[in-house]
Amino acid sequence: MTFSEKFKEAQESKRFSYLFTAIIGLGFFTTAITWVIYNVYIPTYLKGYLREVWGTLPLETFIIGSIMVIDNIIAVLMQPWIGHVSDRTWKRYGPNKKGRRMPFLVIGIPLAAVFFILIGVFGFDVLFASGSDSLFLGFILLLLVIGGFNISMALYRSPVVSLMPDLVGKEFRSRGNGFINLLGGIGALIGLFVFPMIEKSNTILAYIFVSIVLLICLVILYFTIKEPETLKDVEKKEHVKIIPALKEVFKQKDKSLLFILFAIFSWFFGYNVIETFFSNYGEDVLLMVPADISMIFGVVALAFIIFAFPAGLIAKKIGRRTTILIGLGLIVFFLGISTIFSLANLPALAVRTTFIGMDLPYLALLYAGCFFFVGVGWAFVNINSIVIVWELSGKDKIGMATGIYYFFSAAAAITGPVIIGGVLDLLNFGLDLAEGEQYKFLFLFAVIFFLIAGILIFFVKKTGVEGESGDLPEEKPEKIEPLAE
Repeated sequence: MTFSEKFKEAQESKRFSYLFTAIIGLGFFTTAITWVIYNVYIPTYLKGYLREVWGTLPLETFIIGSIMVIDNIIAVLMQPWIGHVSDRTWKRYGPNKKGRRMPFLVIGIPLAAVFFILIGVFGFDVLFASGSDSLFLGFILLLLVIGGFNISMALYRSPVVSLMPDLVGKEFRSRGNGFINLLGGIGALIGLFVFPMIEKSNTILAYIFVSIVLLICLVILYFTIKEPETLKDVEKKEHVKIIPALKEVFKQKDKSLLFILFAIFSWFFGYNVIETFFSNYGEDVLLMVPADISMIFGVVALAFIIFAFPAGLIAKKIGRRTTILIGLGLIVFFLGISTIFSLANLPALAVRTTFIGMDLPYLALLYAGCFFFVGVGWAFVNINSIVIVWELSGKDKIGMATGIYYFFSAAAAITGPVIIGGVLDLLNFGLDLAEGEQYKFLFLFAVIFFLIAGILIFFVKKTGVEGESGDLPEEKPEKIEPLAE
């Protein structure tokens, strides 16, 4: 059988093809590469405008945190609805071609590419704009561009994720999902390591480069993917009603599912706090440029990708609950070390050096080492937690369980940066700290919430996992009641 014949069979869902799956995964790749850049650079742009226009504001960190959660709020409000609409959409988007997902990609990706370039333009503008009037206008324009970018991404995120189950046969979807997530990780690494290298030389060029990558991905998808009018092997989708599902969780006699959900909220709370404010910490405390900060934080993503697959194998051997506890232990220990050195102000670690082109203090190198193990722990935690939620919810309630999982993680992503941003501002006011010194407490709050998550995991008495030696073998298997709709 020739290569073209194999590829055609993959297009018809008759066999698995890594190349075909990689092409499908280009859509998810575009979301991964842009979001990591957004999360690193936007907080620094906002901080720059706020300080240039209004000076040191008492609520600076709270304001930045509040703006940074807009993407999560828009995602929660728009993505389920867009996904629902795309399920029922079948439109012509080219000669002899039809599709239910592609129309959203054709609109969303170009818009996102344009707004992404404008983020670079108005973010970079704060370095050169003079006069409070022009700076204020630049700040307003940046906020409008941020809103436009978030809406554009929400327009195609759900449809692009749905391409894989639409086009890959049911028996190949597990493998396909893992491979597409790997592509997303590669996109994140490009955003955290390649983009900063270009950005150091020319900021606008770096944003244009990524936007061109987005458009190239769209072109490849457009001319390669042929969506079938009738989907094969489509699983019945559940209408997820969060409030009734949550009521059922609280009513269950065994509280294992409830504890794992609150643990998920706690560790996403802690992680999102670091992800949101670390770039500002890097600028104000480590005195580094965003491009170099991106590379230091990128170590977390690198370690996550390396250990994502082994995390599943380890869980198979010692149990998911045990693996998650080990992961949380690694995160707490190495973030604890980072907390100590962040607050200690050791002169020796403030000495600067040049490392692979980065101008940074030795303290940043210490963080990079700690972040690698944090990334390992994050892989152990993240890869295995959603499976426990699925198992404890009942196998006929996978869709509802996924909805509950994302409800708790999204709630943490929305509330974490806002609450901790406000607390950091209170510390800054109460302790009369110098500008930016409040960020030194960043790791401390993250450690607290990861510790809370670890305590909650100890109360997870059942995991619903069969054949895994490490998941509380002393308990007799019990029937797990599925969640009611």
